[in-house]
This record gives sequence, C-alpha cells and structure tokens, in this order.
Amino acid sequence: MIRYHPIDAGVTVPCTDLCLSGMHHSYVFLGKGDPLVEHEGNPFSADFSFTETDGTSRILRVSFDHADIVRVLDEVYLDSEQYGLDRTGLVHRHFAYRVENSRFWNAQSEFYRQMNPSAIHYRFITATACLDVLTAADVQFSVFDDPR
Repeated sequence: MIRYHPIDAGVTVPCTDLCLSGMHHSYVFLGKGDPLVEHEGNPFSADFSFTETDGTSRILRVSFDHADIVRVLDEVYLDSEQYGLDRTGLVHRHFAYRVENSRFWNAQSEFYRQMNPSAIHYRFITATACLDVLTAADVQFSVFDDPR
C-alpha cells in the first residue's frame, strides 16, 4: 500500500493550477572538481508557476539543499505506475506529499537504500506533471512574483 502524507507548501491554489516551469540541479564537489571525492551537496530547485485570483503571476519554488534522485513523469504515467495498488492519504487537488512504499522508491537499488537510510520520497503533483525527489534533506518552499 502506498501512503501519502500531505505537506503544506504555503499556497492555497489547487495543484491543477500549478505548472512546472523550470528546474535546476547542480553538483558541488569538495575536491576541486574531482568527482571521486565525496560531495557536499547536490542542490535542487523546481519552479511552479501559477496565477493568483487577482491575476498576479507567481512562482512557487520547491528546493532541497541536496537531492539524490530526481525524475519528472507525465501525470498520466503516474496513474499507470500505481495501477492495482491501494493508496491512502491522497487529498483531492493537493500538491505536495511525502510518500511511503511507492514503486519508484522500491525500484531503487538495495545499495542506495542501505547507503541512504534516512532518505525520503517527496512527490509534487500538477495537472500535467509529477516531480519525484529522493533525499534526506528537508524540503523548502518559497513564493515570489514571476519575473517574466
């Protein structure tokens, strides 16, 4: 059974009004660019655009100081990935979740799960896309005016 735990992202718009508009994932190494040296972080952020009821264009930024694994999946394929599995905790038109026992999490290697025992599966759902992030870092949300 997949368990969804809703997270408050700090906005009141339904997930169907959010649109994934950009992502940034970087790799920062401690050892002068040597990828064999243990890294200090892989910061990740994703921007979701939306329009307030007064017509103001805004951005909801979801960010992590470190992200191990990131994927974007069309929402239609997410439904087929979960076909036949019981799901609890989903809230109608909700955007942000912490997820337990998903097929995505279970598809990761035993090595990854042993090396990252505190990793969490976060899922962000819109009408057209699903963003999955595996990380031990806490999620951070910020909202600002769309600069475009």
